[in-house]
Amino acid sequence: MKRLLFLIAPAIMLYACSNSTQSPATDGTAADQTAQINENQMVIETDMENVASMPTYWINHSAIVKMEAVQAKSGQHSSKLDAEKLYSLTFRETFSNINAKLPKRVVVNGWYYFAEPNEKAGMVMDINENNDAYIWKAYNFASVDPTINQWNEFTAYFTIDKPIKPEHQIKLFANGDGKVIYLDDFKITFEY
Repeated sequence: MKRLLFLIAPAIMLYACSNSTQSPATDGTAADQTAQINENQMVIETDMENVASMPTYWINHSAIVKMEAVQAKSGQHSSKLDAEKLYSLTFRETFSNINAKLPKRVVVNGWYYFAEPNEKAGMVMDINENNDAYIWKAYNFASVDPTINQWNEFTAYFTIDKPIKPEHQIKLFANGDGKVIYLDDFKITFEY
């Protein structure tokens, strides 16, 4: 009987530990999540919270501010652009560090808030080789909804229409053209 108990107890503990139903993001502190949805998609997300713990592929952390005058879309922080901060929190990584496959399309979803009219603000995809632009595409936010003083959702589709290499670097960021704009809840999907 003691031998049976000795074998059953570790099995129960192993089963209990491996079947946790609690999501790692249930406490609201996850700043970044990466998920391989299937072999054809990789998703990377950030809600702009917990800047200090973001993975190294997120740069330009100084654009993240605690929201006071405007409510963030989620949480308490967003990326603020103005005359001094021209670029948002930026995703920057070489393709070889993202996945063994090379993407055919990159989809960026998120939210923007115009504090003033802005016809030139948008999301940019910059694929470069040794810092020389190879593919550069922009998506204009005002084409979605130019309304000010409200959060507007956007989805930017960037088709990669030239051959790319694993050592190419991709940067995804917003440009506010020197005007006040807030951005929140970036979701980047690499489609293979």
